[in-house]
Amino acid sequence: MKRKLLPSIVGGFIGFVIGVVVGGYLGLVLGGTFLGGLEIYRLTGFEGYELATYVGAIIGALMATVFGIKLASKIVHKP
Repeated sequence: MKRKLLPSIVGGFIGFVIGVVVGGYLGLVLGGTFLGGLEIYRLTGFEGYELATYVGAIIGALMATVFGIKLASKIVHKP
């Protein structure tokens, strides 16, 4: 059981870390480009690029974690 579960855990963790970094970076770039001129600060307390960075990091972490688990399972369980 441990041998089957360990690659999925490692793949999920690596995917999570990569997803946070890449998602945060893309959110920062897109947020700075498109949301920099909006005055979101008055409504939320966050600048537009900060909010986009946080949202991008969360979405990237969720998506890359699932992708990392599936990829690790495919690599380990090749027929």
